[in-house]
Amino acid sequence: MSQEEENKKETKMEVISKFDDLTTAPMGAVVLYRLVFTDTYGAEKSVIIASFDDGNVELPWGIGIDINDALQVASREYSHFFKGSPERRNNPFREVLRS
Repeated sequence: MSQEEENKKETKMEVISKFDDLTTAPMGAVVLYRLVFTDTYGAEKSVIIASFDDGNVELPWGIGIDINDALQVASREYSHFFKGSPERRNNPFREVLRS
């Protein structure tokens, strides 16, 4: 691939959903992003990123091929990270999956 073709590749990231009316989860919002990119063969691909924004910092918790997949991965990672902590019960991703 030439340098000119390489420079034409674009990566786009957009917010597709924001859940900020969580009731059982900590204060903040679950934000879902779609990342669209061109792979090395020139095909356009996309992934979904699930993050949690508490007002101070936003951290990605899961990535998947669709919304449900990204939320399930994020829920699992959040529960694992807070294993043994009361925060584990207040999993914001689990709340979004249930709604």
